[in-house]
Amino acid sequence: MRHVTVATRGSALAVGQAEPLVRFLESKGYEVSWRKFSTSGDQWLQGPLDKQVGGGFFTKELEDAMAAGAADLLIHSLKDVSLERPAGIVPACIPLREDPADWLVMRPDAPEELTIGTSAVRRERVLSQLFPKARFTWIRGNVQTRLQRVRDGILRDEPLHATLLAAAGLKRLGLDLSGLTVRPLTPGELPSAPGQGALLAEARADRPDLIEALAGMHDAMTARCVTLERQVLAGIGGGCQQPLGALATPQADGTLLLQAAYAPDGDLRRAEARGTDDALLLKAVLQGIGLS
Repeated sequence: MRHVTVATRGSALAVGQAEPLVRFLESKGYEVSWRKFSTSGDQWLQGPLDKQVGGGFFTKELEDAMAAGAADLLIHSLKDVSLERPAGIVPACIPLREDPADWLVMRPDAPEELTIGTSAVRRERVLSQLFPKARFTWIRGNVQTRLQRVRDGILRDEPLHATLLAAAGLKRLGLDLSGLTVRPLTPGELPSAPGQGALLAEARADRPDLIEALAGMHDAMTARCVTLERQVLAGIGGGCQQPLGALATPQADGTLLLQAAYAPDGDLRRAEARGTDDALLLKAVLQGIGLS
């Protein structure tokens, strides 16, 4: 029996979303051990993310463990993974994507002049156009903590009426949202962060057996879509806290629809393109948001 050490963040969401891949490896005859990390991003609770986030803010501890030979397989939320990957780490698989949408989760007594908690500059800048009377404030903590803040209606001694959460995380956790109002946001309103809802498993370069073993969990269409989204991100210079939403979705006629919203300095630019040539889609969307 071959052994594999899997590294992931230690939150209930991170562990829960990694479990299907771990079970699949066990079905292939692997003995699996876990290493669970609290990353710099998990530990930073003192302010907005945009002032702190650099490359690897949610992944560096995992990458360091692999570089030290203490992990064989990393399992990430793809949206947290920097565009440039460390030497010696190779992609193993991208499973079928969960719902990439953002959900606005509100108290039932929320007024028209909402106070919305979010630490994502993308969400704040794009939604300030959709909800012009809303006030935005930073919020940190795991999904359960942020939901409880909304239920309590208080954040740092100020009213809190709503927060924005990824649908994928809420669905994977299976949380009880009774007593709250949920408003799913469409891609036309708020395109998701590049890669949102998707996972990435990465292996040590000297473990090609893991890539072969996980081939049955790889979803080619998800990989194609998130690659295109991350190319839009690369087109504006990369970074996990850019004011950019980009979402590629397969259409019934075999085309892809690529939608993007980019809000540098509060100037909201939207673009979309549809077709079968990914390079042309990328070019059209980058031009549409003001980039060549």
